[in-house]
Amino acid sequence: MVPARPATTGVPPDRLSRPSLTSGPRAARRRAVAIFGPTSSGKTALSLDVCAAASERGLRPVVLNADSRQVYAGLDIGTSKIRPSQMRGFEHRLLDVAEPSAKLSLEAYARMARDELASLAASEDALPVLVGGTGVYLQSVLAGWDLTGTGTLRRSLERDFPPGEVAVAYQVLARLAPEVVRRVHPNDYEAILNALVRRMAGQAGRVVAVPFAFAVYGVDRGETETDRRIETTLDAQLRDGLLAELAELDRRYRLVEQARRPEGLRNVAWQTHGYREFVRVAAATGKAIAELDGADVAAARAEALGHIRAYSRRQRSWFRKLGASPVGHRSAVKAIVSVLTQTS
Repeated sequence: MVPARPATTGVPPDRLSRPSLTSGPRAARRRAVAIFGPTSSGKTALSLDVCAAASERGLRPVVLNADSRQVYAGLDIGTSKIRPSQMRGFEHRLLDVAEPSAKLSLEAYARMARDELASLAASEDALPVLVGGTGVYLQSVLAGWDLTGTGTLRRSLERDFPPGEVAVAYQVLARLAPEVVRRVHPNDYEAILNALVRRMAGQAGRVVAVPFAFAVYGVDRGETETDRRIETTLDAQLRDGLLAELAELDRRYRLVEQARRPEGLRNVAWQTHGYREFVRVAAATGKAIAELDGADVAAARAEALGHIRAYSRRQRSWFRKLGASPVGHRSAVKAIVSVLTQTS
């Protein structure tokens, strides 16, 4: 797993963690980059600048998505998914690999990421750039978790502990893994189930070789600046057509209808902040998404901001375990590329 460092406090804006090199078992000489951080922290912009600088040095950067919502087709505006026109010609993989009608298991994601790394390892100039804000996705790749067979266990746990029983699941985790539960928020349903799966399946000692040594960087602009950027992002999403995107998702998957009987709701959009709040308001008012008025949108927006900001705090808490050192964006690009061009 990624080596932990002492937590830091009072992290100023535009800060990046000190890089740590990790590749799971049997470290290789090939270099790669992982960039992580809370939502709206600027990971995408940094990754593109790193790709440009690496390309100038004769490398072929390939961005691998490590965001647990950008893997779904149709969840675009609300997840700030990069558009083809924004990619600057650099290849991006692990986007739109699943439909939101069913959750993509961590096992499936880890397998796909492992396949992508194996493919890139066969090309001498390929540079994986792993980018995202989902800690467990990043960790599964960096640490080479072998999660074979855990999908069935995960589905069983979801039946035994639905989201409404997150407190019970947390208590079970506390009994099974007291050393782990201290690092998991008691309301973070996904993290609790992931931890239960790993403990119950005995995954801690099951790893596979990773063909790259990752230089790991974490973007953290501080709580106040992150909160401001989250609001700016959400308002931009609304201007760019978030409600139209939701209306299309509702047409395809009947989200509002399902929200009125949530015991059967499994669509990932319903579980995603920035989507579910608008669906909830539509269901409560008896309106279609397209019929929401200004007051409806304002209420859903306020609720979404609160949820997204709370989620970003959980992300920042997880990432702070890696430690941090202040580096500006331009300095960060230079430092990252410098690491990449070093020889072992």
